[in-house]
This record gives sequence, structure tokens and C-alpha cells, in this order.
Amino acid sequence: MKLVRRAWVLLSAAIGLAACSGGASDDPALGARIRLANAQFIAGRMPTDRGGPEVQSVQLPTNTIWPGFPDKSIAGTLGVNATAAAVALSSDNGYWVVSTGVPDVSAPTLPTFRTTASFSETLPEAAYTLEVRGVDAQNRFGPPFRQTLTVLPQPPARAVTGALVVKLTWDSESDVDLHVVDPLGSEIFHGAPNSQDPFSPTSADQSNGTLDADSNAGCVIDGLREEDVVWATAPPSGHYLVRVDTASLCGAPSAHWSVQVHLDGALTSEATGLSLDSDTRGTHDRGAGLLVLGFDVR
Repeated sequence: MKLVRRAWVLLSAAIGLAACSGGASDDPALGARIRLANAQFIAGRMPTDRGGPEVQSVQLPTNTIWPGFPDKSIAGTLGVNATAAAVALSSDNGYWVVSTGVPDVSAPTLPTFRTTASFSETLPEAAYTLEVRGVDAQNRFGPPFRQTLTVLPQPPARAVTGALVVKLTWDSESDVDLHVVDPLGSEIFHGAPNSQDPFSPTSADQSNGTLDADSNAGCVIDGLREEDVVWATAPPSGHYLVRVDTASLCGAPSAHWSVQVHLDGALTSEATGLSLDSDTRGTHDRGAGLLVLGFDVR
């Protein structure tokens, strides 16, 4: 199977910032405790505040990691003059530079960054500080944003695997729902958690898509803040659509969400966004929600 990505591409590597710490390293950062996708690694300590742009916000699906954790989404909004974000994990041997990209819907006039982080297989069990600073075109670093990340000894029991996994996570105790439409026209969501059609059985070499949870349904907070639609074995070939529906913010001001598509264990597509009160209006049944992603499986 080959998945053709239809989502917009992750940010390009931050070239041209080598001068900010005396030159970029050619070290592939194999010894680093954190590795960022589409980013440039620079050995040594991250520079301190030099009057550069501030970090307005940083969004993480959760504050927990574990050894070998793959593809943790990190996104954020920076001050108006920022051209990149510098990201480091405490006590690491260097930091990463991620170029800014398109503005976020919550801050349409400000630069944003987006990447995914993977963590070392030998990451010691402890608490780490994730540090993010804005960087401008003059290589001036701004004040830090810091977030504590707690290392679990192993993945939680909920770690989801399958031939195809469409994952939705969000960052507030809100009721946000995942809808996936498969190539056969079946919509998998809380109202129809399995794509099996009794009148048109799936062929023997394909599996059905199944929703594993309806998190925070009716604002009964379960702390999960994650929903996955999973095909255990080969999914149907064709075009898939992914929608995110905000049933209720449950008193929260907003919910930053992330959708990731994993095919055969590899992250192949991603989208992020922000749910506001206006997104809770209307019905929340079949066909509801914002279309955020389209992808093909062949």
C-alpha cells in the first residue's frame, strides 16, 4: 500500500540560521534525546534572550512521553517578527531550529511553526523541560516558553496500532469528535463506530474501520482527549476524508486539535487546528464537522 499525501506539508528545514550559534552542525544528532522533523540541528546550548520575538503559545497533545516515543506533534504561534522557532529538551546536546509557516486560524497575522518530535529509545525516566524560543531574521532569540514533560517507563496501555490509524487528539477537556469517511462511503464516528456494512461485506483481504472511543462524550470528562479510527489489517484502497466536529467545549475557551494518519506504523499526513465556540453550533451527527484532511490509500 502507498498513501499519497493530500494534506499540506510540514515546515521546511531552517537553513540560513547557522550564524546564530557559530555554525550549524553536520552531526545527525544521533545522540540527541529529541529529534524534530524538518528541522535543523545545532550542537551546543541554545542562546539566551537577545531581544528577539516572544512565543505566544505552544500546543502539545499531551505532556507525557516515553522512550522511543514517535511523532509527537509540537506547534505554536510566535511574535510578529519571528522567522523560526528554536526547540530544545533540557540537558540535551543541542537544539533544533524550525522555520515558520502559514498563520494559525487563531492568530492569522502571526507566524506559526509546526513539527513532530521523536524521543530517544534510551531516554531516562525523569521529568524534562521543553524550551521554545522565537528567533528573528537577525538571529536574535526571544524569551523562553517552558513546558515540563514527564517520561513514562513505557507506552501506556492505550497505544494504538493497526495497518491504518487515523488519530485525533486535543488539548482541553472538551468534547471533540473524529469522523472518517472511507472509499466505500462509510462514515465512521461515534454514531456509527464500525464501517462494516452487513449488506456489502468487506472482502476477505480487507478490514473494517473501527472507532476505539468517544472521548468526553456529553462533557463526561474521561481525561483521554483522543479518538482513533483503526483498520487492523489492509484498509480499502481509495480516497479517505477526515472531519473534526466540536460537539461542545464543555466550558473551555478553545481546543487545539491535531489529526495524524499512520500507515503501517509511519506518520504520513497531519493537520492541526483550533476549535472555538462557533464550531459547536449545528448538528453533530453524520456529515458534521470541518473537513481537515484528504488522503489516498493504494
